[in-house]
Amino acid sequence: MRSAGKSDRGLVRENNEDALLIDEKNGIFLLADGMGGGPGGEVASELAIHAAHELLWRLLPDQATGTDIDRILADALAAAHSAVARRALADPLLEGMGTTLEIVAVREAEAAWCHLGDSRIYLFRRGVLKQLTVDDNYAGYLAKSRNIPPDRIAPAYRHILTQAVGVSESLVPEISAIVMEPGDLLLVCSDGLNAALEDVEIEALLGSRGAPAAIADSLIAAANDRGGEDNVSVIIIEPLQGV
Repeated sequence: MRSAGKSDRGLVRENNEDALLIDEKNGIFLLADGMGGGPGGEVASELAIHAAHELLWRLLPDQATGTDIDRILADALAAAHSAVARRALADPLLEGMGTTLEIVAVREAEAAWCHLGDSRIYLFRRGVLKQLTVDDNYAGYLAKSRNIPPDRIAPAYRHILTQAVGVSESLVPEISAIVMEPGDLLLVCSDGLNAALEDVEIEALLGSRGAPAAIADSLIAAANDRGGEDNVSVIIIEPLQGV
């Protein structure tokens, strides 16, 4: 595979509460969008990705698939949750900090993921963009459980998380997998991207078929051209072989 990632503070925020980690050698990709104000968001996102990665590179064998990889991904999420929660308990200035977390593990043609929060994972296949994850926010809850069309849900509901790493009493992650095909792209992003750009615009930029680094740059630039109101982070994963 080949991959690239980029994180940008944007044009409004004073600090960047997003964090990402790319371990292409081991097929591990992580992205987190911190919350909590002050230093809390930055600390939470960095703690989460490094705690999850430390467990994954030790326990995730090259041949892991199916239920084995599901269990390891869930364990990595739990490790991140514990690391963030314990740090918040130890430092009153960090009370209430939390983060979203996207974990992607690629083994040959299979990409497995663990999702919690309102960051997203998209699949771009044959020119069409598809969101693979369901947002863990009130807007996502209304769309999924009440079948309310997204365009009828108040935008403010997108900012109310229903669960987050480090702060939720219990976690119900979304864990799934997909077999990648030649020409596919996986996009992992913080909500700073999809809040600034419509899916059709993201689809067009992914369709440029440049190198992953060039696509990442173009997505960040497009978000900032819309005002750069939030931090924005992206990871692009492109398999060089498929089935």
